[in-house]
Amino acid sequence: MKLQINVFDADDNDKKSTVLESNTNTAQGDDDFELWDQHSEMLREQQGPIWGHNAWCKPSCIPISVILILIVLVVLLPLLDHSNEKSANRLNDSTFLCQDSCNIQLVESIPEGLTYPAGSVAFGSTFEAWQTLLALATKSIDIASFYWTLRSADVVNHTSSWQGDQIFQQLLLAGTKRNISVRIAQSAPTQAQPNIDTEILIKRGAAQVRSVNFPRLLGGGVLHTKLWVVDRQHLYLGSANMDWRSLTQVKELGVLVTNCSCLAADVGKIFNVYWDMGEDSAQIPDKWPDSYGTKYNFNTPLRVNFNNSQFSSNIFLSSSPPPMSPAGREEDIDAIVKVIAHAEKFIHIAVMDYFPLTIYTPKIHFWPDIDNALRKAAIENKVSVKLLISWWSNSRPAEDYFLRSLEAISNTYQNIDIQIKRFVVPTSDDQAKIPFARVNHNKYMVTDNVAFVGTSNWSGDYFTDTAGIGFVMMDPEHGHPNGTESENLRLSLAALFDRDWNSAYAMDLIK
Repeated sequence: MKLQINVFDADDNDKKSTVLESNTNTAQGDDDFELWDQHSEMLREQQGPIWGHNAWCKPSCIPISVILILIVLVVLLPLLDHSNEKSANRLNDSTFLCQDSCNIQLVESIPEGLTYPAGSVAFGSTFEAWQTLLALATKSIDIASFYWTLRSADVVNHTSSWQGDQIFQQLLLAGTKRNISVRIAQSAPTQAQPNIDTEILIKRGAAQVRSVNFPRLLGGGVLHTKLWVVDRQHLYLGSANMDWRSLTQVKELGVLVTNCSCLAADVGKIFNVYWDMGEDSAQIPDKWPDSYGTKYNFNTPLRVNFNNSQFSSNIFLSSSPPPMSPAGREEDIDAIVKVIAHAEKFIHIAVMDYFPLTIYTPKIHFWPDIDNALRKAAIENKVSVKLLISWWSNSRPAEDYFLRSLEAISNTYQNIDIQIKRFVVPTSDDQAKIPFARVNHNKYMVTDNVAFVGTSNWSGDYFTDTAGIGFVMMDPEHGHPNGTESENLRLSLAALFDRDWNSAYAMDLIK
């Protein structure tokens, strides 16, 4: 059977009047029944009557046939169920194939003043990635964001704000002069984050903007996603906010994907959730319409050929929070725990915050999901674990206690290896005047078989009531036969981690 992949057209979204309307297509089902009826009629014509004198099945054969059918059901069905359980416990080959020849690359922001030795691995910049997307856009630009401070005037006057200013002007031009539909789903503005940039875009007629009120919808949380979707063909997903500091003063990591309608259409469904929840009267439905669902998750990822078809990987996109993850979508926390559980040799993690707690709730709650998964991987599977956690002016001192608790089990038994370092971005007196800057804001994990790039910090709040996305790229079972190992994206991410782990900016935990 030939797989048909339907690509969502951005224009179609405007046709929905409410989030609760279902756009389920039943045409395929009708075609299946019609084919079944035609096939049955052909059998009847070719084989003649089933009953009667010349029938191929005599009445006396009925009891024997019934007994044989029952034996098959009793004996084979349990075996099939057991087979399904076994296959769910390993990294599966993809059921679905993307027909596009996609380009996928890592991009990062390196803060001014942070340098590496000559010959260190390096990648394209976040600024260049966003410029690429703006240049490629011909129809639509959809952006999901936490807050907006692209212009220097939004924060503090500083010479390093020029990249953010330029991106803002290009977005303004796209929406006013290039006839491109610009839609922005943002977290609801606050006094601390008034989002003046998007107000300007609205007043100039450059963009449609909707604010998602998470406290009203879920009782708390924010839209923490950082996502661009262009023409439903290209996308950026990563840690960089719509903030000039994310381009020159904060260390960021993301993924740029171009010419890949199957992935862009799928992540576009996540944007559609945000967009529809930005309506003033929106309510999260008990069941999301089928048009928001996905086929691609940990058990049935999408097989994607990329970078001139040299490589293929099994990819899916996870999301949080659970009430905003329609049918088929892997929840962010489930994706992270499964990636940890399936590591065989190493797990390397770089995140800004790491807490086995909810830290933004009125009452702090213990939330050990990731912590338990890492301990289990280290103890039971003898997987080497390294965590590179940020240290900056806004770090919470309590975090060290939990990190030391995790590291303390290292070497308690043979081959239990957990190592933790803090990453410190150097800061000059001038840079210290810039608020909420000079930090390693990365949110990724790489193992010996999976690369995970996300938009969430690792504390419970980000997975229970806050919106985020994970980009999960799994090695195919039989490796990359058509390409060289050095060009494998997962290995590139592992090399990036090693660069930072072994750098002068990585400090041992204070005992």
